Amino acid sequence: MLRNIFALFFRSLRSDSRSLWVHLSWLFLLLVIYLALLSAQEQSRYTGAPGLEFFRIVIYLDLAFVTLLGVSFFSSAISEEKEEDTLGLMTMAGISPLGLLLGKSTTRLFQVFLLLAVQYPFTLLAITLGGLMPDQIYAAYAALLAYTALLANIGLLCSVLARRSRDAAGLTMLWLVGYIFGPLFALAGYSAITTTGDPFWVPWAPVLSPILQLISKTSVFTELYEVTETGYQLQWTPQVISNLAGAVALFVLARILFPFVSHDMSQESTHRMMVPKGAGRFRVLGTGRAWGQALTWKDFHFIAGGWAGILIRCCLYVGLYFLAVAASYPWDQPVGGRHLRWEDVTFGYELFVVPLFIADCAMCASRIFHDEIRHQTLASLLMLPRNINDVVYSKIWGCLFGLFPGAIAVVASFLVMQGGRRSLYEGIDEPVAWWMGLNLILLVHLCLVISLYLRWGVIATAAALTFGSMMLTTIFADMFLRPISSGRPDDYFVILIFPVVLAIVGCHVAVLLRLPALGEK
Repeated sequence: MLRNIFALFFRSLRSDSRSLWVHLSWLFLLLVIYLALLSAQEQSRYTGAPGLEFFRIVIYLDLAFVTLLGVSFFSSAISEEKEEDTLGLMTMAGISPLGLLLGKSTTRLFQVFLLLAVQYPFTLLAITLGGLMPDQIYAAYAALLAYTALLANIGLLCSVLARRSRDAAGLTMLWLVGYIFGPLFALAGYSAITTTGDPFWVPWAPVLSPILQLISKTSVFTELYEVTETGYQLQWTPQVISNLAGAVALFVLARILFPFVSHDMSQESTHRMMVPKGAGRFRVLGTGRAWGQALTWKDFHFIAGGWAGILIRCCLYVGLYFLAVAASYPWDQPVGGRHLRWEDVTFGYELFVVPLFIADCAMCASRIFHDEIRHQTLASLLMLPRNINDVVYSKIWGCLFGLFPGAIAVVASFLVMQGGRRSLYEGIDEPVAWWMGLNLILLVHLCLVISLYLRWGVIATAAALTFGSMMLTTIFADMFLRPISSGRPDDYFVILIFPVVLAIVGCHVAVLLRLPALGEK
């Protein structure tokens, strides 16, 4: 019985151990160690405790890597079998539901654990460099592994419930938003209850205060911040316990629900993402007739979500602004002394709207040619009496129409909203702002290029390449360009803009060269 349960588990481990992608990931995480050492060496000139700075860079980069990887890697465990219509064949082969879940999901979690374990011996260098104790390293890795287990199992549950990988990734992304912002609002509520003395909250304070305080400590982001502070003592924290308990509970729930959804296949030909059928009063949200530019119409509705996607994005960006207002409101002040600073609201909105818009663009870019490659219809598409440039940019324009609300939100935050115009004028004159903006654009282009080579992990790989190159060029600039620059300290970033522009142009060329090769297969 145990052999049947773990048969797929061990087979997946053996195949992953021979995968080129896994070995490249190990190499990348080791390069992160080297880049963190260089960065800590540069920062040691201005601050003390280089070991602490080195460890912070490593652990936060690992956190970002695991988070980005979880959106597509963990959430496609079962849904990819539904898309390929092979889930029924696997159950007919005698593989039990528990064996399927262990073989498709737990092996991925185990591989990520191994990726993080590669770094562990090197992070002990932080103790030698100074500013860090061994207990802090143990606690940080315990928090990160507990969060990884929780993320893997929420991805598994979303993969079991969703018909397609993109729907599972979207559900996982929504969970991440709640996981990030839920403890933050709990912390704000706890501060408001305990410090303001508002008569409305006084009767509820004994009940709500412990609950809100416990929720505020369940986030890995809060836990890693506390772990990397001086004087931390190793202990079992609410974050580690709650994340591990949540991982076990989600795995059990996925096992219970699996028999009810295992026969619900993709039905890709009759159902597409967020596009409604357009019946009754919601007819205006339907696809309608195809436009003159059929490829633009197709990608606007079936990748960007169509009119329903635009409506959802509008609600999301407007709701994000109200969240920025709630986060900037001085809840911890007395009622009569609460004065909202709209500059803080605009800054908080800018801080989150730009990454959200880039993430939306990256997800759409990674899906532009996904269906054509998976259904092997790319050759038929390229046989149309249109040149390849027209085909590619028509599909890109379809996605851009669906992303229009995000572009308006970004422009409004930097131009229209109070305090945004000032930050825009300040940023235009800063070369480092241009450099960072172009790198975000490069991230989206890399997602499109890498999607032509990889089936999953596209966004995580693109983000790793982008931010890794940003770290490397920043260290290079601090070591070689800053000493010879004249004028303002950041003027040397003008030199770093040109390689980014060339890389963006190179992505366009790579797409146009790669597609004919894929069409011949």
